[in-house]
Amino acid sequence: MKKICLFFLVMFIINAAIAQDWTTQNSGFGNGLKSVCFTDSYTGYAVGDYGLILKTTNGGDQWILQHQDSSFSLNSVFFPDKNNGYAVGGGPAGPVILKTSNGGTLWSPQAPAGTNFLNSVFFTDVNTGYIAGEYGTILKTTDGGNLWAIQTYGIYPSLYSVVFTGAITGYAAGADGIILKTTDAGVNWGIQFNSGTGGYLFSVCFPDTETGYAVGYDINPSYGRIYKTTNGGADWAVQPSGTSNSLYSVCFTDSNTGYAVGQDDIIIKTTTGGTKWINQTSGPSILLHSVYFPAPDTGYAVGDNGTILKTINGGGVGLAEKHCNSTLFKTYPNPARDQLTLECQTVTGSTLLSISDIRGQVMKQCRITEHMTPVDLRAMPKGVYFIRVKNENRVETGKILVE
Repeated sequence: MKKICLFFLVMFIINAAIAQDWTTQNSGFGNGLKSVCFTDSYTGYAVGDYGLILKTTNGGDQWILQHQDSSFSLNSVFFPDKNNGYAVGGGPAGPVILKTSNGGTLWSPQAPAGTNFLNSVFFTDVNTGYIAGEYGTILKTTDGGNLWAIQTYGIYPSLYSVVFTGAITGYAAGADGIILKTTDAGVNWGIQFNSGTGGYLFSVCFPDTETGYAVGYDINPSYGRIYKTTNGGADWAVQPSGTSNSLYSVCFTDSNTGYAVGQDDIIIKTTTGGTKWINQTSGPSILLHSVYFPAPDTGYAVGDNGTILKTINGGGVGLAEKHCNSTLFKTYPNPARDQLTLECQTVTGSTLLSISDIRGQVMKQCRITEHMTPVDLRAMPKGVYFIRVKNENRVETGKILVE
């Protein structure tokens, strides 16, 4: 009887937490945060105003100050591996590039090329990286940041986001709604798209080599804007964002599931490759600058006033996604001890099972090929876990207790 009561008490607590969808984490600072990046489900970094760099090693339960300097602000952070990371921005003295080679224990300035503020950094490997900034600035390094060379300057409007889908193919987005592309590792950049609306594109994301999304806003009329390509940027089509708020960051966990954040704490989600976006609840009415998902259901968003938000359930129930009374699968026994049986009603070639802990760390993942599948739990510590079954048509999740 005590065991049953404990199970339902834990379920009540977890359900109460899930109902919040996005929960506020304590950054410990009131500085605006501009960018967030994780190297795994537990270890992440956030950067922002006054040279602030924060680090967490426990999935955001605590954020520790690593760097602070009131003479400049940082706009973007990126880690090509768990030890090497870069943060870029600028101040009255000019552009700023910081590097760490020991997981953030020490951040050292690098000598930037040019004189313009820097807005976005991206590395294709531990040595090769790109930075985009004001007045169409694009910088490149091939030696881990010891030397940065100017690739473009003054040719294009200001650029706010740069990403690469491989070693040689990259994209940059910016003012006037432009998207640039290179197919030769940055030797040449050319305008691939111009929205023609006089707006801004602040973030671009490619979940695969052909599928990409760019977000921002139009000036007249004022509207949150989303564009999508399915052919490597040859064509970009407008998608219905459903919001008049500016959008500042976009992140996709696969080709269909993505998130965008922006003005007035807006968080929107799609599970249909952008054909429909659904509003999600976040919190206070502040501007969110960046969103990042280190795991399919675990994500972080950062913004003004030191705001850090976290979700461990994909932001809540979205389109074609259910969290109770599952019709796609059943699990038993629950509570379970050494083994769980998954009974899946519909099995296709793409049916995938994943089990995550309450912090979002994926503990087990496998492809389902049978209607009845035994799942070994012996290596999993006691506690509450989230189970997720996904195929090409829908996603359903539930909870299990391992005792």
